[in-house]
Amino acid sequence: MKTKYIKNILLSGVLALVVTSCHKDLDRKPFADVTSASVYTDFKNYKNVLAKCYGALALTGQVTGDGNPDIGGVDVGYLRGWWQMQELSTDEAVIAWNDQYLLPLHSMDWTSQNLLVSAMYNRISLQVMYANEYLRQTTDEQLSRNGITNQADIAENKKYRAEARFLRAFSYWHAIDMYGSVPFVRETDPIGAFFPKQGTRTEIFNYVESELKAIEGDLAEPRSNEYGRVDRVAAWMLLAKLYLNAQVYTGTQRNADVITYCNKVINSGYSLNPNYRNLFLADNDKIKTEIIFTIPYDGVNMKTYSGTTYLVHAPVGGNMDAPKDFGIDGGWYGLRATKG
Repeated sequence: MKTKYIKNILLSGVLALVVTSCHKDLDRKPFADVTSASVYTDFKNYKNVLAKCYGALALTGQVTGDGNPDIGGVDVGYLRGWWQMQELSTDEAVIAWNDQYLLPLHSMDWTSQNLLVSAMYNRISLQVMYANEYLRQTTDEQLSRNGITNQADIAENKKYRAEARFLRAFSYWHAIDMYGSVPFVRETDPIGAFFPKQGTRTEIFNYVESELKAIEGDLAEPRSNEYGRVDRVAAWMLLAKLYLNAQVYTGTQRNADVITYCNKVINSGYSLNPNYRNLFLADNDKIKTEIIFTIPYDGVNMKTYSGTTYLVHAPVGGNMDAPKDFGIDGGWYGLRATKG
């Protein structure tokens, strides 16, 4: 009897140890030093987080040169994917490569099985997620909770949030333009596994329109923001583009609004550069009068095969003199404009 009693005590002790051990394992702190709890207590980090929202339009992942991609299975970044979806699916251009996703685009065969179609869909969703997370972490309540009380920082944060909302609206415009009805997720939605509501084209159109109008006054004055960041003219330009296809998106024509917002852009201080070719030079960052919204690339920090490197190298080939005529070491023998 004593033996049985002792065995029961030992068994209970072992179970208690297992339960305690399991409890502690589930209650561990993250191994990484950089977490939202540490990042958002220092306002100097806020701009770096916003930079990720911008940078993901250019780079494929966490480092320059397409390394450590945010999405596995495809090396196509946001800008390259967007360009290919918009151009290679029309009669404007073709590309002479044998990538499995290219030929269906030329034959207008769009399915979820196409690698580029699914990759661009995921890129858009990821961009929305980045913006949502920034907005979730930078409310007035969160600023107070994180000890951000300097009034200049609070005012600057308002501008940062407006830019994040613009970038989210920008990607939602791409979503309804290329995919129609898509999952509709905002910063107020739950974090983690939940099934988001699908927004119709009209619903998301209305949301993008309302967001752009709401942030207009918080964005920088025309041509006053630093290179690579948007000002309020970018919001006006996006509204003009949104209204231009309003009949497709919602069934209601909005051409009068197109004219209104185009006039706002025209009268904002931006103007056409006298030499169109200069817009495509490596130092086009100096042309600040025409380019309204820039996605920056350079040969040091923002190197990638998915941006302007692709647009410059892919059309060059055959008997073209790449160094002399294009200033590059060689072409990729890919893109061709169609005869028509």
